[in-house]
This record gives sequence, C-alpha cells and structure tokens, in this order.
Amino acid sequence: MKIKKFRAKSFSEALELIKKELSEDAIILSTEEKKGIRPSVEVTAAVDYDSPGLQQRPEEGSRRQDGDIIYRKALNSSPSLDTPRPVNIMTNEIKDEIVKLRGAIEGMRNTGYEIALPVRKRMVMNFLRERSVRDEFALRLCDKARDVNDIASLISEDIRVKERTNSRRAVMLIGPTGVGKTTTIAKLSARALKEGRRVAVINLDTYRIGAVEQMRIYTRIMGIPLAVASSVAELRRSLHNFSKTRDIVFIDTTGRNPREEAYIDGILETFSVSSGEEPSSEFPLELHLLMSASADDAFMIEAYRSYRRLPIDSIAFTKVDEAVRFGSLYNLMLTYQKPVAYITTGQTVPDDLEFTNHQSLANLILTKGSFRC
Repeated sequence: MKIKKFRAKSFSEALELIKKELSEDAIILSTEEKKGIRPSVEVTAAVDYDSPGLQQRPEEGSRRQDGDIIYRKALNSSPSLDTPRPVNIMTNEIKDEIVKLRGAIEGMRNTGYEIALPVRKRMVMNFLRERSVRDEFALRLCDKARDVNDIASLISEDIRVKERTNSRRAVMLIGPTGVGKTTTIAKLSARALKEGRRVAVINLDTYRIGAVEQMRIYTRIMGIPLAVASSVAELRRSLHNFSKTRDIVFIDTTGRNPREEAYIDGILETFSVSSGEEPSSEFPLELHLLMSASADDAFMIEAYRSYRRLPIDSIAFTKVDEAVRFGSLYNLMLTYQKPVAYITTGQTVPDDLEFTNHQSLANLILTKGSFRC
C-alpha cells in the first residue's frame, strides 16, 4: 500500500491530483483545510496495489464541516436506493468494503499513520472499540453515523436473523469443544415440544465420555426418542425412520478442535446424508454452527475459517451470560454474512434460549458488561 499527502488550492483539485498519481481506486484517509493568506487543503490518500483495481469512478466525497472524510466507495458498486437489492449483492458489497478498509487500516499502521477522525466521530470509534468491534467495522459505522445514537440502527441493518419455520427438517449442531451443543439441543427439543412439534434426537457424539448418557437423560425426561449413530449409514437409517413419524430431528455431534482437518472432513461426510435418496426429499438437513459468546474475537474468526468449508445455514451464540463484551459477535456476523438462529443465556432447560431479532441483537452487541437475563 502507498500512502501520500497531497496539497492543493481546493478539494476538487486535490482529488484530480490523487486520481492522476494513485488512480481512481485511491482511498481518502483524511482531509485538512489550511487557512491563511493562501488557503489550501491537505488530503491524505492511499492505494493498495496488491488488491484488484476497480474500474468505477469514485463517488464525490461528502464534505464535512469538520473537514474529515473517513473512506470512499466506488460510485457504481451500489445500486439505486429505489431498487431493492438482492441479499447476495448486499453481502458482496459489505465484504468489498471490509476488505478495502482493512487494507487501508493496515497500511496506515505500517507507515506510522493513525486514523484521523473529528471529535464526534472519534467518540463513536472509541465507543465501538470498547465493545470489541474491529477497527475496520468501527470505521465503516463511523462514516455512516452522526453520533453514538445512530449505531444501534446501523448495526441492525447489517446483521441477518434466521426466520423461524415449522417445516419438517433435521437440524445438525456443530461447534468447538465445550460450546454447549448437547444442552442447546435439549433446549431446542423442549421448546419444539411446547410448540406441538413431534421431536426426536440423534446422537453422533460417541467420542466424548458420558455424552450419550447425558442426552439419554434429557430425552427420557422429555419423553422423546433417541437414536445413537456411529456411522453415516446409521445416521441415514435413523433419519429415514424418524421421517415417518417426526416433524423435527436434532442431531448432536462431537466437539473437536476446528483446525483438525480430519474432524471437518468427518462432518462433511456425515452431512452427505442430505444427498441420500431416502431422507433428502422428506427431511432436509440444516447445519447450525454454535459459537461461544465468551470466546475471544481471534478464536471466533480463526474457527470459522475452518468451518466455512461446511454448508453452514446459520450461526447460534451460546454462553451469552458468560461474556462481558459482544462486539466479536458483530465481527463474525459481518465477516461471514450468516444469519443468527438463536442465542443461549444460561444452563436452564428450556428457558435460557432466545430466538432473537435484529433490534435485540444490536442492543446485545452494544452492551458493555455482563448480560442480564
């Protein structure tokens, strides 16, 4: 990345210099007006030569009273506001913005620059940093927010929530060790029973000592059938049998280190039952990734890099009651653009389970301190 300061008589003249020297892909990092006998403007811009260049013209940066512009997007990358945008286009735009911002921030750090923000924007940035929101995401929000009061609605627009459905299906839960898959299945099963659904459970966790017995206790209390499968063939057979009498089947899996490729390969093989002729048409299979809200941001991002090989339908966050900052949830949601299915807020079955919405998720992300049920 190349970063350079440009001085000119006017902002438009500075932009022309930037386009000429750094190309139209340049990112504006900050601007400053110089007053005096000969007034001028000083603009700091950057360009990343390693990323693919965009061929669109940059939009005209909105001039702020305080003289700072945080970042710029290509004009042609955003459809008209009057035209509804498909979700996949919106998610690609967000990912493109994030990549550019991350590159700009790294470039500034590597060359000794700091993010230059006016006072009000700096307050927003600090507010988000205190909640563990990553700099590139915080900077993106800063550009759109007038002040801290705008943040919740902006975050709400960014995140996706999985819509609940009563369709017949199987739901497989995966996640790192200790994330709470077995307890979450018990909560989901109890909630489904309360809603009048016919429920069954399949346990694939024959790796962990006592896992089958724990699930057997839960299912016995709830009065629902349990099948234990130790192979893909057994799973396919159990799913086919349950598809005749049940509305929904929850599948518990082994928790392992997500960096173990053999573990991910095993889940892929297990998930291949959805392509089997017998259960595929009658019992579609969903894959939910559970992540602990108390895990740090680096672990979440690194873990998902392994799990993204899998056809994940949605994310669920567990142990919300054990976390003290929730910006990492937003970081994960924004990076991988998966909808959130539910959150868990304690050990009580089935009460500590919430099918959340955009507003409550945004409020949670901005919470600082222990979650209060």
